[in-house]
Amino acid sequence: MGVGMGYDSKKAWGELYSGDSPIAYPAEGVIRIFKGTFPALTMPRDHANLSILDMGCGDGRHLPFLSGLGFDVCAVEVSETICSTLRRRMEAYDVKVDIRAGHAGSLPYEDSYFDRLLTWNSCYYMSLSGPRFGAHVAEMARVLKPGGWIVASLPKKTSFIFQDSTVSDTAGYRIIANDYFGMRNGEIMRCIEDRADLVESFEAKFENFCHADLDMEWFGLPYHWHVFCAQRKV
Repeated sequence: MGVGMGYDSKKAWGELYSGDSPIAYPAEGVIRIFKGTFPALTMPRDHANLSILDMGCGDGRHLPFLSGLGFDVCAVEVSETICSTLRRRMEAYDVKVDIRAGHAGSLPYEDSYFDRLLTWNSCYYMSLSGPRFGAHVAEMARVLKPGGWIVASLPKKTSFIFQDSTVSDTAGYRIIANDYFGMRNGEIMRCIEDRADLVESFEAKFENFCHADLDMEWFGLPYHWHVFCAQRKV
């Protein structure tokens, strides 16, 4: 069980991802980062023969896209049940992916294994490891090669995810109470105060930050996200 009001993340997400419905399209932000050209984005976009981990890959929506860019793709989700479903899905798409069970606080790969790590809407879920976000940052850095890049998104405190959430006993964390999609209620999450807090949370292991913001009012839901790329310190 998780630490937030008895939340069981493996059960909650296992029920969502257990079906055989088609995968979602890749997130627009991920497409823009890996294929676009922007003045403040310094991460190299030559992806051929590089390795990448999609950490918290969900239904696998980014895996065919990343494979098509030339990456050697690996992926992590929270339970073996979800991973088994993902493997069948990727076989149907004829996409070669190494998929393993794990989470941001415990990644089943060796030190300095990857050139890139994608954590899109995933690294701030804390129920499997407790309110120790610094341990998540350290673990993600551990599996990246020195000089490798992280690509990340985290919800702003104004995001719909935090609506009616309750303050955790640990500063900087909130317990989800009114998730519109009904998947996260009871989950404890890292709640980033602002961009300065974001950098402070990652700068022990990362440098050369490239920042973006997603601030959309999407038919009644405030989709407000911090987005950044940063390089693992050598």
